[in-house]
Amino acid sequence: MSAFFRSVSLVVAITLLITACTPVTPAPTPMPTETPRPRLLMPGELQIASDIDDIPAIFASDDLFVDVQAGNQEWPPEELVIGVEINGQARAYPIRLLSSHEIVNDVIGGEPVAVTWCPLCFSALVFDRVVDGRELTFGVSGYLYHNNLVMYDHQTNTLWSQLLGQAIRGAKRRTFLEARPSVLMSWSEWQADHPHTTILSASRMSLDAASIIDPYAGYYLSGSAGMMGPEFTDERLPPKSLVLGLLSGNQAHAYSLESIRSAGLLNETLDGRNILLVYDETVRSVFVYEAEVDGRHLTFEFDPSSGALRDVETASLWDPGTGEATSGQYQGRRLSRLVSPLVYWYAWVDIHPKTELFQP
Repeated sequence: MSAFFRSVSLVVAITLLITACTPVTPAPTPMPTETPRPRLLMPGELQIASDIDDIPAIFASDDLFVDVQAGNQEWPPEELVIGVEINGQARAYPIRLLSSHEIVNDVIGGEPVAVTWCPLCFSALVFDRVVDGRELTFGVSGYLYHNNLVMYDHQTNTLWSQLLGQAIRGAKRRTFLEARPSVLMSWSEWQADHPHTTILSASRMSLDAASIIDPYAGYYLSGSAGMMGPEFTDERLPPKSLVLGLLSGNQAHAYSLESIRSAGLLNETLDGRNILLVYDETVRSVFVYEAEVDGRHLTFEFDPSSGALRDVETASLWDPGTGEATSGQYQGRRLSRLVSPLVYWYAWVDIHPKTELFQP
């Protein structure tokens, strides 16, 4: 069993040919991505779990991070981390540390971001902190929305749902946060792919990493789901099955982690968008890309000789972990990463009860 799955147990322009003897037909217009409708907060959906800031958010600075060598002295290889890379700068955030803080206000690659972790839902999401031209900082409100983390910002006191990425009450109500791609994997696997990464240090926060106990360690292994229990019962999967959640317009989709792992890769079309989901054996994680370059739909398969991805259309080879073409017509080009949180099934369907579940 891989380090990733051990950690989880403890814890995604068509060209028209026109001839002179046929009438000219307008080129089909690619289906636009539908703008998600803001979710309206219904009575009883907000539940109080603790007082505001009882779970203290971290306000990070560069001196709270250490390099790989120092990080290996603190954190074991199997430590589950949230990995983020922006503008060439890579950082890792240990889940065991984040479970007691849930939010890190940070700057990566010059971009202000909030790295967020909801232990009850097993969901990691990273958001831009600049909203409508104003930089915000986030704290833990003490509320839960369908068992999911509710953040608040210090500048406007607006409440934000993590899984929705949306303001649900306050001055910014109905505003969406812009999410950034991130990945959940073991520390050893993240640093192997990002040798120049830094990692959030316990010792720099005056803590001893070896003595930190994830307060949710027992919950990850238990049969309980959420603090209040699931609102809906959806028996298509066990409640705490891990799924990859995807939103396309106002339609929610889910892919069980095991189904992606078994398939290796999936070429999907969701509401007119061409999507590639690939399980990368090298880092034991799932990556999700928009399978298009310059408006051209690409279909992917594994190249048996190299283990890389190969597109059927041009035979270019692609790195599954970065989405970059390493040879062929598209060498040097990158596929766009899509935000696709790994999350417990019960939490995803509580918020998105009409989810379409991928069936192998």
